[in-house]
Amino acid sequence: MMDELLEDMIDPEPSRQDVARRRRVWATGAILLLAGVGVTSLTTSALFTDQDSLSGAITTGTVVLTADGAQFELPLEGLAPGGSVFAPLTVSNEGSLALRYAVSMAAATTTPTTGVPGPGDLRTQLRTRIFAVPACTLAGTDDAVPLGDTGNLVDGDFGLPPGPDLAPIVGHPATGLQPGDRPLDAVVRSETLCVRVDMSIDADDDYQNTAAELTFQLDSEQTVNN
Repeated sequence: MMDELLEDMIDPEPSRQDVARRRRVWATGAILLLAGVGVTSLTTSALFTDQDSLSGAITTGTVVLTADGAQFELPLEGLAPGGSVFAPLTVSNEGSLALRYAVSMAAATTTPTTGVPGPGDLRTQLRTRIFAVPACTLAGTDDAVPLGDTGNLVDGDFGLPPGPDLAPIVGHPATGLQPGDRPLDAVVRSETLCVRVDMSIDADDDYQNTAAELTFQLDSEQTVNN
């Protein structure tokens, strides 16, 4: 009995209020712990994810240049010293990109289909000029400034580049913008040039019944980023 009394004095039994308070403390701690777990769980599960993909095709543009009448024969009849012949040259942009182009030319002698050919080389007596004019006629070109002139390629006003290499006459086929290059964008898709060929008034009888063929080459390139 004495032992129990001493034990109670050393370690007294908590009162009912203390027991209730301690239970409340433990319960509160448990509730806080559960609340913490609940917040963590809600935060993690609320991170919704989704994934989608998009695709698009990339198509390159095109540079397509067409020419109508770029090669023709000078008439075998009707061209006399001091005379002129004309040929329209329509250039079109058939691609999807804006472009610039240059014109080069070369000339070759040909044999007339009738009669005895003259001994002269007709190319030495000719001059070629290219114009951008509304009317490809003598009146339409007489006072116009040419885009290109073979008189700038040879000594004197008359004489054509003999070939076989092509000589630039309008612009230059080198890559990049060159002086004289002609632009054709996606709006103004074509233009008609006028090729005028004159025969020297000083040509003599050696050039009777002679013929020549002019060949024009058009080189084009994109203008964007170039």
